[in-house]
Formats: sequence, C-alpha cells, structure tokens
Amino acid sequence: MDILGISKILKPFFSNVIIGVNIDSKSCSLKLTRIKDKKILETLHKEFKTIDNELPIEAVKFIRGYQKKYPFTYVSGVSKSYNQGLFKREGKDDFSKNGIDIKSTKILNIGDWTVYIKESALRENIEKYSKINGLDHLFSPFVLIYHKINEHIDSKTNLYILQERSNVSLLIADSGGIYFGGYFMIEGEVQEIEEAPQEDIEDIFTTSLPSLNHGDDDLDDDIDDLEDLDSDFFIEKLNEKLLSDNDQENNTQDKVNDIAKISIISNIIQNSLREFYSNELYDSKFIDRIVILDAYGISNAALEHLKENLMIETNKISVSIPDELVALSKIELDKVL
Repeated sequence: MDILGISKILKPFFSNVIIGVNIDSKSCSLKLTRIKDKKILETLHKEFKTIDNELPIEAVKFIRGYQKKYPFTYVSGVSKSYNQGLFKREGKDDFSKNGIDIKSTKILNIGDWTVYIKESALRENIEKYSKINGLDHLFSPFVLIYHKINEHIDSKTNLYILQERSNVSLLIADSGGIYFGGYFMIEGEVQEIEEAPQEDIEDIFTTSLPSLNHGDDDLDDDIDDLEDLDSDFFIEKLNEKLLSDNDQENNTQDKVNDIAKISIISNIIQNSLREFYSNELYDSKFIDRIVILDAYGISNAALEHLKENLMIETNKISVSIPDELVALSKIELDKVL
C-alpha cells in the first residue's frame, strides 16, 4: 500500500491492522489484530451470518471502518476452488504429468512441493471481496494446514483433514515430506441430505436416529397443569417449554446433519486413499493416523462414525481459520515491512 509515495515515512505513525476472513456455508468469521511498534494493541473476533457464501454487508461495514481509520490494513482469506492442488516437484515434466497448464496457473513453490491454483479461480476468489477492495493475501488451504501442523509432524505418515462445513482439504505428510493434497466441496451434497425427509436420512445409517417429531401429549399435560395459574405465569412456562422443545429439535437435527456430512467425508477419504495408493504419481506410504483439523465443531458421534467406517486411528484438533490467516499474513508482512 503506497500513499502518495510517502508510505514508508508515515508508516511508523500508524498501526498495522491484520484481518483474517473466512466464509464457510452460512457463516462469515474474522479475526482482527492491530499492531504498533511490534506490540499487539487490539485483538477481536467477529462472526456474521451470510447468504450464498457472500461477504455479508455487516462484515463489509466493519472492515471498511478499520480501513478508513487505519490506512495500513491488510485483509487475507483462504482459496476455495476445485481448481487448486499441490504436487511434489521432481522434474521439468511435473506440470504435464499432473495435467496442469502452467500458462493459466498461478504457482507457489514451498520446499520441494508446489501449490497451484488456476488464474480464473484466483480471480473468482478475490472478486468475492471486491466490496472491501479485494484481498492483500489469499492463502492455499494446504499452506494453512501445513502451518498448523508443521511443529507436530513426525516420522509417522498422517492424513490431515481441514474440515469446514462446506468443504474439506486433505494433506498427506510426515517429517520426510508432503505426498498428496486434495480439495473437495461438500456443501451441495450436505444440503441435499439436510432437505431430505427424516425417514430417508435415517436410512443412511445402520442404526436409527432419534425422531425429530415431538408428540403433543406432554405439552397438553403441561397446559392442563397450568390452567388454574396466573396467565402471565402460564405464558412464561409455555414459552419455556416451546423453546426447550425447539432446542432439542435443533440439536437433534444438527447431529443428523453432522453424521450425514461425515458419511460424505468418509467416502471422500476412502476414494482419495485409493487414488494415493494406486496412482504412480504418488510416493504412496501406509497411513498411520488421521488427524482432523476441526474448524467448526464436529460432534463426538460423527467422529466415532468416521472411526468405525475407516478403521484407522483418528484424532481431532480444533483450528480457527481466521487465527491461522492472521498468523500467515503476519509472516508475509514481516518479510517486506
């Protein structure tokens, strides 16, 4: 960012504001960190509801407010597109072997592996943020995963899964290197299951899930008990009952959706491992463990369902994508500031 060619002179008088933004399904979450003289002056998290995976107007107003007040504001996001991936560099024919047109692809070399994204997909990702003048940094989900796990990688070859509500990113790695990466959209398939009749959803699983339909008998009994009470007290108790029933219904529906989602992810994992083991492009190794980087709060029931299906040791680590984006942006800014 250059302000009339004197940004370097003005910069010491302003804070640096770093904002990491992640849009996932119906939610937009962000983290903001304000730094001056290498001291953190402000840190906050925000979450907004969104429609059609667009940056919500509330988030736009919030970010614009900081951009106006602090000219050195940097915004980052994570790339979300089928048209991205990674491969291990081995020779001049790497791109042709992996079916990549280098002329229409943006690449980034990290160590002995390369992450890539089609330029058209890159533009689409950045255009999502046009209302805040685009992004300063767009990070590959594979870079985000590697940043999160880098300090914990050992000799065991693990499958790392960055799991969001609308997509999953897979990375196979150990202390010897990175061997496989894949990005998959799952929102459409999950939405179909969420909108399916309850009896159809139950057929997905070997055991029946609790019914979402609550009978009226219990509610009628409560009303009978309250007939002789003061009307205000009656209304208060009735509202409590309705809210409680609604919470139970929502919780049950969330569990159904979560297990349905994990069933889809289980299929993706199985197909990806089959590709990893059978395709000569990959230096296939036995997978010791699956590590889920949980970005939204997977239920224990869904995690158990995944373990039973895959029969591989499976662990879970919570991750905040906005937090990781801010950390990655700070690394990039420290290189140039």
